[in-house]
Amino acid sequence: MAAGACTNPETPAGFEGYVYHLPLVFGKMAYRNTLIGPGSTGISWRLFVIKIDMRAASFNEDFDLLTKDNLSVKFQVATRIQLEPGSVKAVVEHWGGTDWYGWNVKEPLRTIIRREVMEVSAIDIQLKTDEVRQRIFDKLVAKYEGSPIDVLSVDIGNISFPKEVTDAIQAKIAKQQELERQEFVLAKARKEAAIRVLEALRVAKQQRIISTTLDPLYVQRKAVQVYRALALSKNKTILVLPNTDDGTAMPLVHSSGTRKVLTAADELLLKTMEERYMKVAKEPATSLEPTPTPAPAPAPAP
Repeated sequence: MAAGACTNPETPAGFEGYVYHLPLVFGKMAYRNTLIGPGSTGISWRLFVIKIDMRAASFNEDFDLLTKDNLSVKFQVATRIQLEPGSVKAVVEHWGGTDWYGWNVKEPLRTIIRREVMEVSAIDIQLKTDEVRQRIFDKLVAKYEGSPIDVLSVDIGNISFPKEVTDAIQAKIAKQQELERQEFVLAKARKEAAIRVLEALRVAKQQRIISTTLDPLYVQRKAVQVYRALALSKNKTILVLPNTDDGTAMPLVHSSGTRKVLTAADELLLKTMEERYMKVAKEPATSLEPTPTPAPAPAPAP
C-alpha cells in the first residue's frame, strides 16, 4: 500500500506544473510547489501535478454578425495568447486551470468583437480591417491587464459578404484607386510645371546679367569672335567698311533707351518664386505604381 501511494510527478518542456499533495484518507489537496518543465519531483508521497501549457497558442472563433448597416458578414478571428511565465499557481487556483481559455477568455472576447463589429459598416470591415482589429486588440489587452493572460495579437480573416455588399466594396475600391491615380498625375504635373518655371527663371537671370552689365562690351567681343572664325575660312574675301567715326568697322551697338531696373521687391519676388518651385520640384510624386524619375532641376545661374 505504501508503494502504491508513492508518485513521481513530471512536467514536459513548455509546461509548468502545479504540484499538490493529496492525503490518503482525510484532508484536502494542498499546493506544494511549481514544477518548471522539463522536470520531475522524484519519488514522492502522494504528490500529483496539474500540467499547464505555457506556450503561445492561437484560438480561432467564427462569427456571423449583423453590422451597423444591418448586413450579415461572416469572418474568423484568430487570437494569439500566452500565459505569463511563473503564473501556474494563479491559473489553477483562479483562472480555470487547463480550461483557462474557455472559462475566462472565450466569451469576453466574443462579446468585445460583437460590440466592435456592430459599430462599423460591412464595407468598413473589409476596407478598414486593420483599424477594427486594432480596436479589438486594445480592448482585450486592457481587459486582461494585470492577469496571467497575455494577448499577443488579433487577426481577422475569411471575411465573406452577401453579393450586394461585395459589389459595393469593389466599386468603392475602384473609386479609391482612381482617386489615387488622379492624385499621382496631379503631383507629376506639379513637378513638371515647377521644373519649367525654374528653367525660365534661370534664363531670365542670364539675360538680366547680359542686358544690365555687358551690353556694349559683350557684343563687341562676340563680333571679334565672328571675325576670327571668318578669317580661318579658306577662299573667302572679307570686306570691312568703316561704319563709325573712328573707322573701326565694328558693329553698331545701340545702347540708348530705357532698361528695366529690378527693384528690391522684384528681386525678393524672383527669389521667393525660385525657392517655392524648387521645393515642389524636389517633392516625390507618390503612387501605388512605380513613379517615373523626374528630370533634375537646373542649378541657379551665378
